Amino acid sequence: AYDCLKNYVNRQTSPDFKMGGGITVSEYLRQGKEYEVAVANLNEMTAGNAMKQSSVMRRDGTMDFTQVRNFIELAERSGMTVYGHTLAWHAQQQNHYLNEVLKGKKVEVPSGTGSEVILDADFNDGQNPFNGWGNESTREVKDGVLKVTNPSSVESWKAQIAYDVATPFENGLEYKMNFRIKGSSAGHISSGLQITDGYKSAGEFPTVNFDTQWKDVEIKCSCNAAGATRLIFSFGEFAGDIYIDDFVLTATGVSYTFEPLTPEEKKEVLTEVLDKWIKGMMEVTATRVSAWDAVNEPISGRDTNGDGFYELESAAWGSANNFYWQDYLGSGDYIRIVIAKARKYYAEYGGTAPLRLFINDYNLESDWDDNKKLKSLIHWIGVWESDGVTKIDGIGTQMHVSYYENPDIQKSKEEHYVKMLQLMANTGKLVKISELDMGYVDRNGNTVATEQMQDHQHRAMAGYYEFIVRKYFEIVPPAQQYGITQWCLTDAPGALGTGWRGGEPVGLWDVNFNRKYAYAGFADGLRAK
Repeated sequence: AYDCLKNYVNRQTSPDFKMGGGITVSEYLRQGKEYEVAVANLNEMTAGNAMKQSSVMRRDGTMDFTQVRNFIELAERSGMTVYGHTLAWHAQQQNHYLNEVLKGKKVEVPSGTGSEVILDADFNDGQNPFNGWGNESTREVKDGVLKVTNPSSVESWKAQIAYDVATPFENGLEYKMNFRIKGSSAGHISSGLQITDGYKSAGEFPTVNFDTQWKDVEIKCSCNAAGATRLIFSFGEFAGDIYIDDFVLTATGVSYTFEPLTPEEKKEVLTEVLDKWIKGMMEVTATRVSAWDAVNEPISGRDTNGDGFYELESAAWGSANNFYWQDYLGSGDYIRIVIAKARKYYAEYGGTAPLRLFINDYNLESDWDDNKKLKSLIHWIGVWESDGVTKIDGIGTQMHVSYYENPDIQKSKEEHYVKMLQLMANTGKLVKISELDMGYVDRNGNTVATEQMQDHQHRAMAGYYEFIVRKYFEIVPPAQQYGITQWCLTDAPGALGTGWRGGEPVGLWDVNFNRKYAYAGFADGLRAK
């Protein structure tokens, strides 16, 4: 009984409003059902990951924009616009390359006296730098330790873990590994350097024997062939669990070392990297993409100095797996640098439509701190724009929300959503709901899985969608209405806690692309204006 969503937008009162959706670019490019639904219902798309730095930039700093180019070209042929996401963020950056440029200045030392750390992993950040495969073996980091499990004894090479380097190991150079190891029983593990083309050996480390007690290991190996890019471990003969901690791989006996960079030098080299990255992206997109999340999620949830506003995100309290540009560029200059370079290269590469640059963040509708994160973001925008040059066009609010069966909680959520819109509208800037999706929480505070949802619960979610969309048009003046992007078109597959909101009813369509009550609620909100 409902029309396509974009047909409910009143173009007389909201001529520039974008009915958007988050999209998996690889799925869109296949031009299957997700593509068909997107084209029928949306004006604009945001790539989930394909336009983020880690998806484009390789470990050596080179960039491949093939998928980005294909995406925006197909969108253009399909009559849709693309919203850029994102030029700068602390997550999903090319950490390996960024940390390489921060190593310092390479300086010569007497031959054989230098060293270079290639991998330093204590696993305390929960991250695992090793890939692995074979014999249904598994790898996980738990309690700051890498645990490798091999379910049965097979030939040694049939269960492996590996670490791939961007710069090949140097023929003739010696490499050293230091780590701690133990097993669920006694066993052994072998390792070596490998040329991935043909899986040829380029040197073998001594076999390491272990038992059930922690053992400190130091072993060395000389690379004996050119082109090796993989450190590989084989453990197929051992059935059980292997635990590894405090792993360090070092090139020894080299004729160079690294002289640490000063804070000023770190800022300089990272500004050059940002320049290269943004220039490359604008060269590909400037004539077709005119709106961007210039910076994503810069505001933390910490007010450590007591000034009443949250600081920017930082490695001081964030994940070691992220890269916090602001720690090196400065809280004031970080956003200014990104904005300036985006505007510079957008113009240089032929962008003619007005460029709209947003700061995008989550929990701006938070009721537990009375919208303090949004108030902090507005404060920081004032700081960034105080130079008289920097101009931020809009604020994006992610809105990864849930409907709560507890009426008091739900009322509070709705009240603070309204407060958020009022605060955003009062800035005079464009207002974008950038990543809207919704789950369901029962009276006991439990997240309800899609398969457990009942009819009245779906209807309640539809009512909340209608409220969210309707209030957007009621509170945000037409000139400030950029648009609303539904982040999840379909319900999330998998079980609760897997992937992005796995197993939750977060879509307007179910997994088979059937419209849900949520779709009707969204449509009712659009046509109620």
